[in-house]
Amino acid sequence: MNIKRLSIPIQVPKLESLLPRVHLAHPKTAYMQADLARYLKGYRGEKAVSYYLDFLPEKEYYIFHSLRLPSGKYFFQIDYLVLTVRYALILECKNFFGTLYFDEDFKQMIRIANEKEEGFQDISQAKWHLHQLRSFLMSHNITLPIDYFVVISDPSTIVKTSPKNREAMKKVVHGHSLLEKIAEVDRYYKEEIFGMKDLRKVSKLLLKSHTSENFDVLRKYGLKENEILAGVRCPSCTRVPMIRMSRTWHCSGCGLNDKNAHVSAVEDYFRLFGDSITNRQFRDFVGLESEDTAKRLLGALNLPVTGSNKGRKYHKSKE
Repeated sequence: MNIKRLSIPIQVPKLESLLPRVHLAHPKTAYMQADLARYLKGYRGEKAVSYYLDFLPEKEYYIFHSLRLPSGKYFFQIDYLVLTVRYALILECKNFFGTLYFDEDFKQMIRIANEKEEGFQDISQAKWHLHQLRSFLMSHNITLPIDYFVVISDPSTIVKTSPKNREAMKKVVHGHSLLEKIAEVDRYYKEEIFGMKDLRKVSKLLLKSHTSENFDVLRKYGLKENEILAGVRCPSCTRVPMIRMSRTWHCSGCGLNDKNAHVSAVEDYFRLFGDSITNRQFRDFVGLESEDTAKRLLGALNLPVTGSNKGRKYHKSKE
């Protein structure tokens, strides 16, 4: 059962809103583009793993995607957690192409691709998450066996390690072998630790304890508000800004006319600057002079509203 479903990382929509509003020549542009590609690649890998998890019997396996739990004054985030009445299973997803070598001596994963070597964290991250999850559960008087796998989502990726690295040989698996490996875990952990009612209680605890990441995209890349291109973004060619003409928005780049193009501009504003917007802020951002026109356009969005008159704020919908 998918308790916490697969979702796109918060960094992706924020970067997708930011990049068209930063000049290509900006020194941070290439860095942001690379980060967006990395987040999307990771999401695609987790989506590929989700395909296999969908074949697990719903009533027996509770599945959590991207669960972010407290660990002291910090947080730890698990790609997938599979919870049963007998054990919990952590799945760390890696979406790499090329050849992966797990070096036991230096606790490092080396990726070789396009005649280039790169170093990454090995299975130690999954082991650390196991330790953190165990501590979290014990702090709530819950004792449950916990296991883990590092899942390679791309079937063409070659995985290598030394013969003495038995842990990597057991714990690193390809996605297409995941169900077979979970079946092995089922055979190992046979004893039921608690009943289905308790499983639902633990599930509620995990959901209640999950804390979404607060990703301030401007702060992350050291950008100031005056470096962001304001205006309505063309939904066809992404040109900024569109021009307000005869109750519609016109793109001078591709010629598109769109009455509702301001909707995505409000979404961009929320992603970049915060969860609320005033009439004045909306006019400044999209390039409107008329307060009444701005009030009409914002009102048509049916956003939650607080305050009145000059103090009225339109808030990002929880949905």
